[in-house]
Amino acid sequence: MKRSVLLMRTASMVIAMPLVLALVYLGGYYLLVGLVGFYLLGAHEWSRMCAEGGSIPVSWLNFFGGLPILWVAFTGHMWLMWPAMALLLAVNLIVPPLIGLSGGTVGMDLFGQVYIALPLAYLFLLRAHGFVPTAAALILVWATDIGAYLVGSQFGRHKLSPRLSPGKSWEGTGGGILLAIIAGATLLPSLLGRSVGFGILVGLVTGLLAVLGDLGESAIKRWANTKDSGNFMPGHGGLLDRIDSLLFALPLLYYLLR
Repeated sequence: MKRSVLLMRTASMVIAMPLVLALVYLGGYYLLVGLVGFYLLGAHEWSRMCAEGGSIPVSWLNFFGGLPILWVAFTGHMWLMWPAMALLLAVNLIVPPLIGLSGGTVGMDLFGQVYIALPLAYLFLLRAHGFVPTAAALILVWATDIGAYLVGSQFGRHKLSPRLSPGKSWEGTGGGILLAIIAGATLLPSLLGRSVGFGILVGLVTGLLAVLGDLGESAIKRWANTKDSGNFMPGHGGLLDRIDSLLFALPLLYYLLR
């Protein structure tokens, strides 16, 4: 990889990671505003990819559709989650036909709203149990991404899935999972008082889910015939390119670390 791209990626991470941790530390409305912003940007990228893939998105519906999920998680009234999901389904089924769009649009828009909003909602839920477990969850996922990038860029020779993501290698995947295991084995005992074995297990699960999230996002981009979901972070691509691992890992990490 070119030195300029490496520096750009590093600078983006140095800025983004402390900013996210600061929002998590402040919690409350600070975190709400931050996650709503992330959702809106992700919804914008999702609408763009849908359009490039041949599905005509209802962009305004994508922008607002996932917000009730975030609000329910923020307020802690989880009994409202199913009514919110039912309302989301009803609106997505009713609105597109009224403006002359097909059922395929309904499916892609609805999937995108839940795909982005529901995992972010789990960040609220985990934050209710404290800053430390939430920060630990984020660091575990970031460790997977960092390990995969460092090992893959230097030693990657064997492609993990050439059709979905030609740039990902088995070596990079192994490096990401290994660093997640190391992070889990060191952080969870010291920060949460859990056993080393538990930390290893959580690190392994996080690494595997992060890889699945990355491949899932790659499959969506292949369908849309686009390299990146956007250009939000220089050297990294769009927001969805950066949080794809979190979207898969956060729900399970909530149940493991709360």
